[in-house]
Amino acid sequence: MKSMKKINLLLLAVVSLTILRAGSCARIERPYPPPTASQVVSEVLARGQRVRSLRGETRVSHASEQGKVKGTVRLMAATGGKLRFDLASPFDTPMATLITDGQSFSLVDAQKGSHYHGPASPCNVGRMLQLVLSADDVRTILGGSTPVISHDKGTISWDARDGAEILTLQGKGMTQTIRLDGNDRSWDLLESEIKGPDGKILLWLEASGWHKLGGLRMPRTLHIKQPRHGAELWVTYRKTEINLELPAAAFILQEAQGLPSQRVTCDTVIKEPAK
Repeated sequence: MKSMKKINLLLLAVVSLTILRAGSCARIERPYPPPTASQVVSEVLARGQRVRSLRGETRVSHASEQGKVKGTVRLMAATGGKLRFDLASPFDTPMATLITDGQSFSLVDAQKGSHYHGPASPCNVGRMLQLVLSADDVRTILGGSTPVISHDKGTISWDARDGAEILTLQGKGMTQTIRLDGNDRSWDLLESEIKGPDGKILLWLEASGWHKLGGLRMPRTLHIKQPRHGAELWVTYRKTEINLELPAAAFILQEAQGLPSQRVTCDTVIKEPAK
């Protein structure tokens, strides 16, 4: 009797293992005709333009060469290079405000007691969260899409294990790989990676928690890395509104209001205020 029980248990274990292995090897077939690379590129670019404006409250965790920062960022973004980030501590104490109006930027750093201003170049846009990107590329990422490199070659393949489209673009020595969810042909962004001519990662981002908002699909969380700047950012949306009319006053650059002020460009060495 005991030997029969042992045999049954052994058979059960073998069957369970077989099922698990079969499941791990299961293929997900593309449930629609294969698209061309240009069709997928067009969809990615179109999605990046569908979120014309955005207002949200996010929980941000940021790591850089300067250390780790956690807090709340209340943000606004609109086409034309308009951004506003208001960073508050976990105790809701104002820490910094960065604003771009499409041409210029201002940053009031309450922690350092400093005011910075200058052109709205990617390096200045990145002075708060260390993401060295154009303001419109930031809006594109916040809206759940990815910047797309200039390219002269594109290929598309299907990941049958995860049910994902893999778009690979090449141009001017750069390579970009974009993974999109193939479920119901949603093509939600899963991951995007841009590498330079030396093969090193210039930008990596991941989006998850996709849901419908205002007739469009939006992610709830973003994970972004720029290794060459030593920056890594996690964004979790608490509240999000898209394609709304944002107040023009939100993008008026802030004055120094008595703080030490410095005009900065990409080559500027930041001067710490005298204590």
